Amino acid sequence: MIFAARGLLVSLAFFATVYCPLSLLVVLLWRGAKHMRQATAANTARLLFGLRIFPFVVSAAVTVFFTFPSFWLLERKSPDEDTATFLLALCSLLILGSGLFRVLKVQACTTRAVTQWRTGGPTLGADKGTPMLRASEGAPPVILVGFWKPRVMISDLATAVLTDDELRVAVRHELGHAQSWDNLKRVIVSSTPFPGMSGIETAWQESSELAADEAAVANRQEALDLAAALIKLSRSTHRWPEPLLATGLVSGSCSISLRVRRLLQWRMAGRHAQRSWGLGLLVLFTMFIGIAINYSATLVLTHRLTELLVP
Repeated sequence: MIFAARGLLVSLAFFATVYCPLSLLVVLLWRGAKHMRQATAANTARLLFGLRIFPFVVSAAVTVFFTFPSFWLLERKSPDEDTATFLLALCSLLILGSGLFRVLKVQACTTRAVTQWRTGGPTLGADKGTPMLRASEGAPPVILVGFWKPRVMISDLATAVLTDDELRVAVRHELGHAQSWDNLKRVIVSSTPFPGMSGIETAWQESSELAADEAAVANRQEALDLAAALIKLSRSTHRWPEPLLATGLVSGSCSISLRVRRLLQWRMAGRHAQRSWGLGLLVLFTMFIGIAINYSATLVLTHRLTELLVP
């Protein structure tokens, strides 16, 4: 039991030694290349989200699959950890604990807002498996709430101001967010805090809005309908609070004028995103096979790095 606790302590310390430098590297890379753009907003959103969670995914994977097993198999039974190890482990606990606290806080705020907006009226139906609910007049016009079972909420204002075609394409914008699991991605981003990440998070949210616009329209007329819906709803003097775990049609995370300008210049998006995504999966699969074949040697190397990096 004590040996397992020592392994957990060292693993947490190693997590901090990997997560913090990688996160700092991502912040510096973003500041140096924040004006880069992909061919489509969907590609940009995927790239930015992957860059944002890269430090946590790598640190967690190395800790779970290599650091703890290497400690369990190769470490001496006699304790040799010093104060620095405890401090690094405490740093990891602060990172993980603050992330959990943030998620619970924003989830409570989102649940409270949805309860306030819900009128108790009947469900409007479902589109592509996503339920649509009626919301009160004080709610955002069209908004996607929930991250595990997302729902589209439509307020009385949206049905009163928008035409049927405009409302239809507005709902499809939110379905684009649902298909991309954007609310779940917000949960993941909230649970992996690090100072200086706000810039890349804002850029990702902007790209995800543009990607949802692209997913919602299939021809120029639909692009014009969505642009008209954005203009009509943005002219309202009322500004709706948007919980962090919800994505609204009129979102403060992306400029309305930018979205309208892109929709007015609509053209068919390219299809090379699927090829690039498939190439990424192929690279990851090849790396997985290589590591699995040399797992024993990798554990030895990890143990040496642990002794070098963790006091």
